[in-house]
Amino acid sequence: MKLKLSATWSILLIVALMLSVQADERLADVDRKVRGPQDLSLTFRSDFDGTTVPYRLYLPSAYDGEQKLPLLVALHGTNGDSTKYFEHPEYGGGIYKREAEARGLAILCPSEGDPIGRPTEWRGVGELNVLAALQDVCQRFEIDRDRIVLTGQSMGGTGTTYLCCRYPDVFAGGIPLASTYGHLTLLENLRYVPMFYVQGSDDWPIYAQDGPLRIMKRLTQLDYEAELWMVPDVGHNTMAVSTPRVLDWALQQRLVKHPRHVTHRAYLPIHGRAHWLEIVSLQEIGPFAEIDAEVTGRQDIVVHRLRNIAQFILRPAPELLDLSADIQIRVPAAEATETIAVRCEPAEQVRLERKEDGRWMAAVEARDSVPFASTRFEKIARVTAIPTPQGEAETSLGSWTTDAIREATGTDIAIETGRHYRGLPVTVGQELDLFDLLNLIRPSNRALVRFTIDGAGLLEILEDNIRQQESFDGQFLVQVSGCRYAFDRSLPAGKRIVESDINPEQTYTISCTENLLSRGDMLHLAGRLGEIDYETLEPTNITAIWRYIAKHQGRVDAQVDGRIRDLGGSAPE
Repeated sequence: MKLKLSATWSILLIVALMLSVQADERLADVDRKVRGPQDLSLTFRSDFDGTTVPYRLYLPSAYDGEQKLPLLVALHGTNGDSTKYFEHPEYGGGIYKREAEARGLAILCPSEGDPIGRPTEWRGVGELNVLAALQDVCQRFEIDRDRIVLTGQSMGGTGTTYLCCRYPDVFAGGIPLASTYGHLTLLENLRYVPMFYVQGSDDWPIYAQDGPLRIMKRLTQLDYEAELWMVPDVGHNTMAVSTPRVLDWALQQRLVKHPRHVTHRAYLPIHGRAHWLEIVSLQEIGPFAEIDAEVTGRQDIVVHRLRNIAQFILRPAPELLDLSADIQIRVPAAEATETIAVRCEPAEQVRLERKEDGRWMAAVEARDSVPFASTRFEKIARVTAIPTPQGEAETSLGSWTTDAIREATGTDIAIETGRHYRGLPVTVGQELDLFDLLNLIRPSNRALVRFTIDGAGLLEILEDNIRQQESFDGQFLVQVSGCRYAFDRSLPAGKRIVESDINPEQTYTISCTENLLSRGDMLHLAGRLGEIDYETLEPTNITAIWRYIAKHQGRVDAQVDGRIRDLGGSAPE
């Protein structure tokens, strides 16, 4: 199966970019007259949905319209906006502007730009708007593109790792503050992106334990440049004491522009581009795709490793290769290494496609010219029945999602909850691409895990989540695939599940997203937090759902079938 960006959209992107660049060049002639200090409230028009999206930009006194300045992109936390870093008391009452002014550093604070105002976790439309705001600033002002560093607080910190892993040729470094994260397998992409994690020592257990501690362990194994600062006697927000050191670290970073050796992994083709290579299409939905390639001489590119890739692109850089003669591309094939000789001009790229016999076919073509993030991708699905988190007990989103997870993992049962759900609704007949899928499923974009438990333990967990607490908004019920249960809240705790096909004495394999077991605020575990041994799997909930869509002829057909029933009793006073 090949899953890729359509050629038509590629052409349209190039044309649109050429037109936008012409317009931005005219605009830049005006904006070059700007001198610092300036606190600017600006907007751009979103390519995603056509809306006007605000952002804030601070230009220090050092900005003279001629010398390029370094830029810190700062992502706000949950329920924040593009003004929060500039003046909100929780964010130091303007400390970032004051410290940036002292250092000659520009600061960009994007807006998530969600159409209905929900937190995006800086993915889907959120990530597109970060990159679009960054592109807008770089076209309108004198910004040093080799010195763009990304940071963020809480949700913004998690978004920092997310974006640095997926766009490693954009950011010179990342500074996540009070963050968590869900895809440790993509940390390999940070070979040239130094990371500085800042965490309050009292910020436990969810954030430090579920994020930087695990991340640092893996980055240390990879021998990548990374640092963790546990700020003593501070909780979730460290800004009052960490900001000077954070900005000093940002000023030290420089983008590695033409690395000879690139490793890039992606679960989705929309995140397949890095430096001089791009993963275009996958062989199989679910596992990540990986390419590891190196320029070994003035005429040689060696692809050391290919995994789950049906098609990829190389964009040979004249800074690394002699493009006046043939270059030799050595790539792993079905039985042995295959050597392909091509002549590739600086304005061209090489597209390699895996043939049926496992060998590779190469074609030289005009080089794509696209912005930081493309927003028009091949549609993967059409909605015939809407996945929604609404429902008295079972929800169509919950049943659809858990069915996809169970099918992808092969477990007996899959579980999920609606806790913290922030997805964008869809409509019948709507066509979805992969960014739309991210918007629908967010915030949970995590690795899947598998564990075993006896039926009695599983029933205890299900029961522990049958509560009547206003803060849960009825969305804390465990959604299931592979079993059924009915409950009555009016009964005493421990007796609320009155019907079930779960055998208390049988052992079951269970799959779910990792955060249900690791965080403690996504699922009540009946006293088992930190005690359940689980195996982290390669697929994510997003790729499981994409795989499920593909297996069902590109249809999103979310239904309920009575697997969870509320028998209507009220909780006792």
